[in-house]
Amino acid sequence: MSDASTKPTVSQENDVWVIRLEKESGKVQEYRCATESQARQLALVLMPKDKRAP
Repeated sequence: MSDASTKPTVSQENDVWVIRLEKESGKVQEYRCATESQARQLALVLMPKDKRAP
């Protein structure tokens, strides 16, 4: 699904949770969520399968 080369990072900025992931092309893609729970769940979905914990 995703061609991400690194794990997504989750951080809080100005009361919004931001997920950043760097694509293989070097571009950074951002997603914004209202809650930490939403951000962490979305980060799991966006994480490449080979980077996930077993």
